[in-house]
Amino acid sequence: MTIEETAALVRQMQAGNTDAFDEIFAAYEQKAVRTAALICGEVPLAEDIAQEAFVTCLLQIEKLQNPYCFSSWFFKTLIRCAWKQTKKKQKLMPAEEILAEGAQGLPPVFDSYPSEQRAMYEKLYAAIDSLGQKQRTTLILYYFNDFSIKEIAQITSSLETTVKSRLFAAKSRLRKALAEEHTQRKGELVYEKR
Repeated sequence: MTIEETAALVRQMQAGNTDAFDEIFAAYEQKAVRTAALICGEVPLAEDIAQEAFVTCLLQIEKLQNPYCFSSWFFKTLIRCAWKQTKKKQKLMPAEEILAEGAQGLPPVFDSYPSEQRAMYEKLYAAIDSLGQKQRTTLILYYFNDFSIKEIAQITSSLETTVKSRLFAAKSRLRKALAEEHTQRKGELVYEKR
């Protein structure tokens, strides 16, 4: 959905058209749940967070002055809901439990990937899960949702320089964690050959 289409739907929502909300919900639901799951670490909780963000969106849509800013406004609401729920929970589920078929009976996230590629993504998500909440959120918004530094600053109510430093620190920690994993893996392979 383009920015212009979204802005038109937002104007319709502000005029009271509930069908416009249904279209926005359909367009943003999957991305919202995925973003919340990456932040909070649990898919069922992420679905609740996304639902709360959509309800807030529906109830406060009149407050949005610029319909072209809907995406940033919505994700700011989503991120705040996720942070609030994460603080309540205080215990994050490891990434392995998100990615594997768990007690919830959810299908594995990377089921369609070949096993080698799936293992690589599982390691990546485990490394992302080890980041602090603000670094993880910044990384998710930048790489998984394609927001610019400026947009992330608006969503997280931070300065652009703060976003850049969080992104740099998150990438450095990921690079280090994945390099250690790669080094350990190489050592295992060498050991197996002997």
